[in-house]
Amino acid sequence: MHMIEMLAIFSVIYFVTLLMICFYREKINIKVGNAIFIVCDLVCFSFWTYSYYQKGSLNEGFLTLGNISPLMFTLIVLLPFMKKSVREYVESAIAFLSVGMLLAFFISPEHAYLFNFNHEANIMYTGEAACHMICSLFGLYLIITKQVRPDFKNWLKSMALLYSIITMAVGLNYIYHRNYFGMDPYGNYTIYMIDIFGSFAATLAAYYLGIMVVLLLGVQFGRLLYRLTMHEKIDL
Repeated sequence: MHMIEMLAIFSVIYFVTLLMICFYREKINIKVGNAIFIVCDLVCFSFWTYSYYQKGSLNEGFLTLGNISPLMFTLIVLLPFMKKSVREYVESAIAFLSVGMLLAFFISPEHAYLFNFNHEANIMYTGEAACHMICSLFGLYLIITKQVRPDFKNWLKSMALLYSIITMAVGLNYIYHRNYFGMDPYGNYTIYMIDIFGSFAATLAAYYLGIMVVLLLGVQFGRLLYRLTMHEKIDL
């Protein structure tokens, strides 16, 4: 199967599932729906991780702190084990990253699925695309089922979660000479493997700004979706 064929199949699954969630939102069993998304994420993330292991790319550690995407895929799996107060922050981040995950589903920074239509969709490509698709759908599902309200308070929660984790990872990079989130302060700093800026401080600032913009885009789209499905207006 070629890459474009895989994307086409996943796109049909994505939009059909989204329509079904919208139409049957009042009849959805929240706990069952959450469990389905968590299990699907666990399976796809496991396949993706295993493909990296076979490739020999896990020598530097697990994928979780590689960038935002594997971080979220890991947090989804851990949701059942979190306290309610912590889960609210994680679910807000998942919800407002839904648009960014959808974009990453089509244009992965590493694999650029949409532009590699001549490549075969191996287990690595398919696993990563499936994880992005599931994470994006899960985020919209959380909004549609009223588990996350797209308002200013939850937007701040999503910002606090991601900023705190990334800042902690950057601190570990300083201490242990790691490259979590592509932010090695000792001369190897990138934004999704692209070296745009000439200094670590500028790169990190741009990364923080990019996260804020993506989350803001997500919360605005969430407001629109909330208004269309619930017929309620939310002020931000």
